[in-house]
Formats: sequence, C-alpha cells, structure tokens
Amino acid sequence: MKSDHRKFFLSLLCVMALGVVLTLMLKRIIPQFVTPYWSLQILFFALVNLVIYFVGVKIKSSGNTDKMTNFYMLTTMVKLVTYLAILLIYALMFPADAKSFIITFMMYYLCFTIFETFYKIKTNNQR
Repeated sequence: MKSDHRKFFLSLLCVMALGVVLTLMLKRIIPQFVTPYWSLQILFFALVNLVIYFVGVKIKSSGNTDKMTNFYMLTTMVKLVTYLAILLIYALMFPADAKSFIITFMMYYLCFTIFETFYKIKTNNQR
C-alpha cells in the first residue's frame, strides 16, 4: 500500500514539474497569457488530487464498488462546479488579469485531469 502512495506522489510531482515547464515555456513565448499566480494554481490542483486520491483509497479499501463509483462521479461534479465558480469570481474581482488567469487555470486543469484519469484507469486495471 505504501508503494502505491509513493508511486502516486511521484507521478503527481512529475505532473507538477510538467506544469512548471509548460508555464515557463508559455511565459517566454506569450507572457500575457500567464497569470502571476500560476504557482498557486499548480499547488491548488496538486492538493485537490491528493485529497481525492486519499479519500478514494479509503473508500476503495471498504470494498464497496458502488460507493467508489458514486465518489468519483460526485467529485467530478463538485470539482467542475467549484472550478467554474473560482474562475467566475476571479474574473469578476480582477478583470484585468482574468484572461491570463483563466488560460493558465485551464492548462493546469487539462494536465491534472488527464493525470487523474490515467491514474484511475491504471489502478483499476491492476486490481
């Protein structure tokens, strides 16, 4: 079990590193599309993934597949609504930086969602 946690954590660190590299490349090419808060966004997505992973592990250990399915469906919906709310609130509060914040946020959303999906598929196929 601890090796599973280690693999997840290392994979998550790789995705974070990929996010940093993509951001630095984008910042060199088109700096107006990168928000000054990009590092906080990476940490936010990493924390969300950590919480979902550990809660998912706890639910999975109970052996109830219905609970697991409901958990992932619920987290997907809650994340989508929460992320949209964050983008809307930020855009209304800081309209000058809204475009760069949303572009950077969506780039990270895509990276971390792909990671989460592949990791779930991989772990479900192993068991």
